[in-house]
Amino acid sequence: MDKIYIVVTMDVEPPTADTHPTATGPDNWEDSEKFIRGYADRAGEFGCPVSSFIHPEVTVAQGDLFNELGEKGHCVEGLHLHPWKFRDGKYKAHFGGLSENDMRAAISECISMWQGGMGRRPLYFRPGTFSANDNMYKVLVDLGFRGGSCSIPGRIWPRMNAIWTGAEPDPHRPHPIFRQLVGDLEFANMPVSVDFSERTVTKGSNWQKVDESAASSPDDNTVSGHRDMRPDWSDADAAFYKRTAGNIVEQLMARAPAIPTLNVITHNDNDFTDPEDRVCKNFMMALKEMTDACKSRGIEPVGATVADVCDMVLAEPVKMKPFVYA
Repeated sequence: MDKIYIVVTMDVEPPTADTHPTATGPDNWEDSEKFIRGYADRAGEFGCPVSSFIHPEVTVAQGDLFNELGEKGHCVEGLHLHPWKFRDGKYKAHFGGLSENDMRAAISECISMWQGGMGRRPLYFRPGTFSANDNMYKVLVDLGFRGGSCSIPGRIWPRMNAIWTGAEPDPHRPHPIFRQLVGDLEFANMPVSVDFSERTVTKGSNWQKVDESAASSPDDNTVSGHRDMRPDWSDADAAFYKRTAGNIVEQLMARAPAIPTLNVITHNDNDFTDPEDRVCKNFMMALKEMTDACKSRGIEPVGATVADVCDMVLAEPVKMKPFVYA
């Protein structure tokens, strides 16, 4: 393995004033633009473009911003969707809780709004909280998407309809029937990169680590899964990012996928222009440790976009495994 593609992504949410005060997202549109620009600038210091997955309402308010970023080499063709945030709560579900018909209807409406704001349609998709069901990939293909970042291997979050136990960890074509498997669809999925060396339990989207016994309570908003390189972790420090980056790179080397990728995620709800902001500091540590983890093992870190990775996946031969009895 001579290179690893580092893909820096952002889920771009509308302001919480328009959704819910506890939801992910900035307080207002001014902060949204400031944080988005700051994130792109910080990533650029490490040679990484940003791939944005944009909630449809954001394109209406800030389409010019994203078109400007697109002209600078960032990927801005991504659609992000929390159905319950969209159309004043018309769809009262997380993405994985939608029926196939509602999924088609919601995404079709999103495409229309997104295109109105950007002047063109989205090509890549990421569901909010990685909520999904087995209808997702076929619907996305039918509606003209060529790829996305739709999974986070190992996540178990039943309240959000987000179950990714045993999911494929590397970029691949998904299966038309069973979302966790490699398949033959004309669609490229780039999973979030996780450290498989441990499993942790966190509290909701605050990412506060809690005792594993909390996972046994169905009333608690707990998430069981593996750690990734996001800067939002409330308990992360330099040692965490060094360890996690090293583990992910070592695991990539052991798996030796055709397209080795380190995919990191965050949202537009922290001030990436402020070097004293905790999450901004974490992001800079994460970028440093990812690049250092590659270089120290003789691997070149290469900044890439979700579009770049999808191009590579779709250029590969289909790797769907044939049926084997017993």
